[in-house]
Order: sequence, then C-alpha cells, then structure tokens
Amino acid sequence: MSPTTAGVLVVLAAAVLALAVQHRSARRADVHERAHVFDDLVPRLADARLAGDGEHGYPVLTGRLDGRPVTARVVVDAVTLRKLPALWVEVVVHRPLAAGGTLNVLRRPTGTEFFSPDAGLPHELAPPPGVPRPVRVACADPDRAPSTAVLAPATALLGEPATKEVGVGRRGLRVVLLVAEGDQTSYRTARRAVFDRARVEADAVVRAVAVLEEIGDRVGDAITAPAGTGA
Repeated sequence: MSPTTAGVLVVLAAAVLALAVQHRSARRADVHERAHVFDDLVPRLADARLAGDGEHGYPVLTGRLDGRPVTARVVVDAVTLRKLPALWVEVVVHRPLAAGGTLNVLRRPTGTEFFSPDAGLPHELAPPPGVPRPVRVACADPDRAPSTAVLAPATALLGEPATKEVGVGRRGLRVVLLVAEGDQTSYRTARRAVFDRARVEADAVVRAVAVLEEIGDRVGDAITAPAGTGA
C-alpha cells in the first residue's frame, strides 16, 4: 500500500468516525428534547403521568385538568410537501357526552392530516359564523352529530394561528395545536425533522381545554344509568 493510499484511508476513517460521533450526539439531543416537551404542562395537571422517556418517540401525558381527565400526545407531521415539518399537540378531554356522532372542524385543510378524523367524515357542513376560512366542518351523519351551534365558544380559538383542529364526539372533545415548526436547515439538507427546544405551551393548552369544556356544556353530558338498575 502506497503512502498516498494509506493517507486517504486514514482520512476516510477519521471522517466516518466523526460522522458516527456526530450522529450519536444528535440522537442524544433528540431524545433529551422529546423527553422534556411537556415540562411546562406537567405542573398544571393533577395526577400527571408521563408514559415513555423520549427514547422511542415522544412521551404521552395523562392527568387531570380542573378535575377532568385529559390525554396529551405529540404528533410529528412531515408528510406535507414543500412545507417544513410541524410538531402538533393533540389534547383530548375524556368526557362522555350526549352526542350521537362526531363533529369536527379542521383549519387550513391540506388532505394530508393523517392525525385527523376528517377524511372519514363525508358530510361537509357550513362553518359557524366568525370561523375563519379556509376551514372544513364535517360529520359522519348530520342527523346524529351535534349542531354546529355548539362550536360558538370556539370562534376565537379557531381564529388563532396555532389552532389546527377542534372536535367533539360521544367520548369527549379534542383540540390540536401547533407546538413548533422544524428547523429549516436540518430539513432542507438532511430531511430531518428537528425541533429546537420545543415545549408545549401550558397556558395555550389550559385556555383551549376551557373552550372545550364550554362546548361540552352546550352538548350536555351523557346520562348513565345508576349501578344496579339493569339499564
């Protein structure tokens, strides 16, 4: 082996080693960031519990907000072409309601919202007054879904740029909010969805859940038969 060839091999080996170290460092940073995404929200919940540690995706947060059980999940959306990846938080308020079906509001629909039930709701309804366009309000069955009038408390929330979706159904209510957009350099050069120090904003979640509760009050709670009645 000539000295020149040996030198080239040494340089290549050093480059491979440097890339491996860089990859491990980036992965550790990603795990750390994912594990801390709910840091601001956890103290606001009673009985808060995190499932997962960021090693294999984002953790799921459960707990109680104003006495109501809630679940918060983070969704990485990197499927829309010509757009930076988006980090969403889906917050579900578990509250059985007197609703015969699902009513859903999707802001700025693109047709790629894999996290949304919108694609399975064939009946499009007229948006309530004051809800900004573009928007798709839809349900599976207009005769069973709640009236769009129940969405009145959400008019301001749906006008906020961070709000993507609001839904109401038999088992409760949900909202999807933007947490962060991906780093442009990382995505353009390596197609990596990197979110620098992304944190779910606790105040935004608390405000949104308060709106969901107002919607739930308009729909009404499901009536359950007392234990032992046989109903």
